[in-house]
Amino acid sequence: MKKILVLQIVFLSFCVMADERIAFWSLERDSAEDEYQVLGIEFERNETLNGFGARLFSFKEEGLYLGASFAYLLGDREVCVLGGCQFSDAIGTMIGGEIGRDLGKWTPFVGVSFSRSKVELKTRKDNEEIWGLNAGLWLKLDTFKLRGAVTNLDDEDNRVVAAGFLFQFENKFAVGTEFGVLLDS
Repeated sequence: MKKILVLQIVFLSFCVMADERIAFWSLERDSAEDEYQVLGIEFERNETLNGFGARLFSFKEEGLYLGASFAYLLGDREVCVLGGCQFSDAIGTMIGGEIGRDLGKWTPFVGVSFSRSKVELKTRKDNEEIWGLNAGLWLKLDTFKLRGAVTNLDDEDNRVVAAGFLFQFENKFAVGTEFGVLLDS
């Protein structure tokens, strides 16, 4: 199977802050394109899921960092064989947690994640569940924080590298964005 592109984006994020705790509601998008062959027949798959998510970050200066996330996505999967295409409904759910330690400007963390996808075809349902080990770090600058992470370290087929930032305003609100790309592309 040749995976062409997987792009995971957290679009516009809004949050409320209280004593270094940040809670986000976000709009999320996950898209993928695959090309593969079975018995000499070429298949193409396109999938786009849109949904919402929630994230909670708890930063303590020179203390423990905790993070949690949840996302629920809905969309369509299109599979094309020999010029004929079939559409099906797809659902994705992702949850994760992370723990780290604030070391001044750097906050390294480790975590676990679980994702489940379900595709309903006319004749059957396909389910996939993935548990993953994650690692990354936050870099604290003057008014914003940069984030880098690798998810599913133990699964080279589903390993994703992600980058993002978190900008904090003076009025206790923040905006953030994050995107990720599948490494096995």
